[in-house]
Amino acid sequence: MRGRAREHSSQSNPHESAVTHSDIELDVDFDSHVLSGYVEHTVTVKSDGAGELALDTSDVTVSSITVNGKAAEYNLGTAHKALGSRLVVKLPSGLKAGDTATVGIDFAASPEASAVQWLPPEQTAGKVHPYLFTQCQAIHARSILPCQDTPGAKFSYTAAVRVPEQLRALMSAVAVEGGAEDGADLQRVAERSGAATRVFRFKQAVPISSYLLALAVGNLVQRELGPISAVWSEPEMVEAGAYEFAETSKFLDAAAELAGPYQWGRYDLLLLPPSFPYGGMENPCLTFVTPTLLAGDRSLANVVAHEIAHSWTGNLVTNATWEHFWLNEGFTVFLERKILGRLYGEQMYQLQASMGWLELQDTRYQFQAAGGWLKLQHTVTKQFGSEDHPYTRLVPDLQGGVDPDDAFSSIPYEKGFALIHYLQQLVGGSAAFEPFFKAYIEHFSGTPLTSEDFRSFFEDYFKSNEAIKQIDWDTWLYKTGMPPVKCEYDESLGKAAYDLAKRWHTADVMGIGSSGPSGASAADIEGWSSTQVVAFLDKLAELRAMQPLHPSITRRMNELYDLDSRHNSEIRSAWFQLCINAGDDAVLPGVEAFLQEQGRMKFLRPLYRALNNSKSGTAKKAAVETFERNKRSYHPIAAKMVAVDLKLAKPTDE
Repeated sequence: MRGRAREHSSQSNPHESAVTHSDIELDVDFDSHVLSGYVEHTVTVKSDGAGELALDTSDVTVSSITVNGKAAEYNLGTAHKALGSRLVVKLPSGLKAGDTATVGIDFAASPEASAVQWLPPEQTAGKVHPYLFTQCQAIHARSILPCQDTPGAKFSYTAAVRVPEQLRALMSAVAVEGGAEDGADLQRVAERSGAATRVFRFKQAVPISSYLLALAVGNLVQRELGPISAVWSEPEMVEAGAYEFAETSKFLDAAAELAGPYQWGRYDLLLLPPSFPYGGMENPCLTFVTPTLLAGDRSLANVVAHEIAHSWTGNLVTNATWEHFWLNEGFTVFLERKILGRLYGEQMYQLQASMGWLELQDTRYQFQAAGGWLKLQHTVTKQFGSEDHPYTRLVPDLQGGVDPDDAFSSIPYEKGFALIHYLQQLVGGSAAFEPFFKAYIEHFSGTPLTSEDFRSFFEDYFKSNEAIKQIDWDTWLYKTGMPPVKCEYDESLGKAAYDLAKRWHTADVMGIGSSGPSGASAADIEGWSSTQVVAFLDKLAELRAMQPLHPSITRRMNELYDLDSRHNSEIRSAWFQLCINAGDDAVLPGVEAFLQEQGRMKFLRPLYRALNNSKSGTAKKAAVETFERNKRSYHPIAAKMVAVDLKLAKPTDE
């Protein structure tokens, strides 16, 4: 029997009293920036004599609580900086395992709720109507409503949402056209006097974790993409989104072939305003995506493949706690690359894997450099037995109230993928591993798991394969730094990009400048895909990690390849970082514009860190000034993390 995972990021008690269903009522007030509402939780008792329900909250006002329709005793604990306040509700005495109770809570979220971003009209594409969207991963659902805010607890839900009549609400659920008989209704949340409103209803029949609860409200229209898919956006962006994401149905079909039937009914995309802090968020039935994917050539659609993959790895099969986040993201990167391999050939899988290894190396270095880490290595070596940051562990230690946001990086994605790819190669390649992968999804569907649960299932499935005895699980899962085994990838698709990077590296080995490689010309990258250009820049960044290029080199590169004026966000980010590290202040206006026009943390954080760490006083000054100008337009999560990067705030665990 599986043991219970230790949960350090939640103060709730689903192992004793579990919320298994929630009926949610919400009123969206754009004037006060308040989400007010009522939630009725169905609670299933897990052990005889369970006397209380413990929920997570963060700056949520609770006005009344009932249990089975009667006023209940409850206590709201002292607020923890990262984890919020524990709300304990007394349950009837004498409950036995399997018994249920209904707990009703009237609540109001704070205008500063960390999960919610309220956008004025001027920050939207249309400039006429306001906009709201939520981002609950990792532990921000508790800032909207009292809930068991842990990935290890799953619940189904219905919702009724009242919004201004000219706007539309969408949720991580299937829209319901009927009335209260089809789910939640606004029975407890009074309508504001004089407000012209309408109500949208939703139903999510497949149990989800709280971080997948999502809401968006705005002037939204849709375009169909396929039998079960559409793209939603403001009218000004919807056609661009329909073009960019036209291959969604192909991705879904390829994923189902690899992982099993799609379980969620709908797969829609919501193209959000620029301040959305992630590339995508895998909210069930409604993936949120960033407009930085609108490259105009579908070259960044791999993010959609990633979010589609989450419909199985993450949403169905879920890490039990945030320490085991790699089970969500490592497997999702694996399935994403499998999808791309099916559609575009095995070499695409291999190229993406090779580029992921470069990103993993860069992340390790960034962790070392962050906060003067390199100067503290003697302490780290003594404490952890390594010269690497503890967050480079595949299973990090989040004890003591660490905010999971502080530990998140590409480590669970790329180090997790590296482990899975290594296991695939070890047991005999795709032919042996893909049937295992499908069996893994089927076995753990709806069941949160830990790394040890995965290991046990893997070892049992491949018990007759002698090769698995050589796996160093302890080092892979619990030691810091790079993986103990370096996977070899077929880099033939990226060979031209990597070779060109080596030519530019060799032309300026000492970092003192030159006119560039002999014979370099615009023809070097003629006909290249955006992926190849990014591969070239990433490889060059890896080669120059210890000795940046001279700015004369980056200016020569721009003269030949016109990199300053590229619109593809991945190219812009990689190029700008290379130039900032080179002390090439010529790109600063472009960098500042890029940081102003979008709020995706994948781009914000590395660019702000590069500016702040630059030897150029102009760049350092630009880091703080640009952040101060734009921080209010960033999502609260993004603003918090960048402030930490710039040493303007401390991590929440300090």
